[in-house]
Amino acid sequence: MATILIKNVGPLKDTGEIALNKLLLIIGRQSSGKRTFIKVLCHCRWVEKTLMVDDDASAKDYGKDQEFLKSLMTFHRFNPDFFSPDSYIKYEGDYITIEQSGDDSDAIITRKKGFGERRYNTKLCFIPSERNLISAVKNLDKAYKATELDVLLNYLLEWDEVKEFYGTKNPLRLSVARNIQYYNDGGADFIILSQNGKKMPVFYASSGVQSAMPIEVMIDRYSAFVGEKASISKHDWKHINDDTRKAYYQSVQFFIEEPEQNLYPMSQKDLMLNIVRHVVSANRNEKGNFDSHVVITTHSPYILSVLNELMAEARLYDYHLDGHFTPGVEDFVNYDCYMSAANYSAYYINDNGLFENLIDAELPMISGLELDSVSDWVEERISKVNEFIYG
Repeated sequence: MATILIKNVGPLKDTGEIALNKLLLIIGRQSSGKRTFIKVLCHCRWVEKTLMVDDDASAKDYGKDQEFLKSLMTFHRFNPDFFSPDSYIKYEGDYITIEQSGDDSDAIITRKKGFGERRYNTKLCFIPSERNLISAVKNLDKAYKATELDVLLNYLLEWDEVKEFYGTKNPLRLSVARNIQYYNDGGADFIILSQNGKKMPVFYASSGVQSAMPIEVMIDRYSAFVGEKASISKHDWKHINDDTRKAYYQSVQFFIEEPEQNLYPMSQKDLMLNIVRHVVSANRNEKGNFDSHVVITTHSPYILSVLNELMAEARLYDYHLDGHFTPGVEDFVNYDCYMSAANYSAYYINDNGLFENLIDAELPMISGLELDSVSDWVEERISKVNEFIYG
């Protein structure tokens, strides 16, 4: 299992060694470092993927001319002030290691033993918090100008790649609004209102639909990439032969920022179940030989509660399969979202920039105390009000 450790990058002081589980949840206040963490991790995974599939001798060498750090700052739009002589990144990947020390040195990138025989191809998908721009801003693909490829431009390109699969004959029903379907017509995004069949541009949809729609479309399409032919250079095709690990995507990796944006609590629940469902489906795909993952940042207690319910279901189902047969369990458990509770990880970034493990190993479940502190504040204040009123 891949791990990452980050020290003194932006607001992050010390993450400790964080394992990339099948579902990794990051919680924290505004500007606590959630986005910093997910971007650094995604970049490390991208560098590893690039080295695993690109045999071209002229390919960009991330271990020279500070290329690892430069490409990280350019693509993910980091301010140079985020890095200092004390900055440190240690990534232990599946088949490479990356070690970046300071803000003006080259990264040390090492291929692990057996790299040549064991490397594989994977599909990465970063869904930023600015995702609703594709709906809220008309002709964004023409209006957004970038001198270099960055995370937003890449997102726009990926959106153009996936939306073509959902035409008028095969629209996608959205889980967050079950009476709404999405489709693309000639490059333009539309929704269909199922109850009356009316069609309208997504530009006029609610902010919740505009925010959730890109997530639903991209997870639906990208999870289906597992087992499909990969997009690689003609040069590499000549060297692949029958190596299906490189010729076909073996897994998918999602990095999703704040999926709850602009969504009603019940819609947050439906979206989270849909995300887990697609990750589980990708991991069950017999054509994929490596784990698929999703990394999520959130402020929402509802997202956390949904994951706790799924973990409880997993414990119940495992207990049931272990010989403690209970009538009705198989009908109750949502098998489409089932994966062992051990495949969930969750961390809180505290005010000192340190990571705290939120998994209670005995239950196991994710502690919600950090997200639910407002409830304690409300209870304390109401108690004080009642004292003033009733003595």
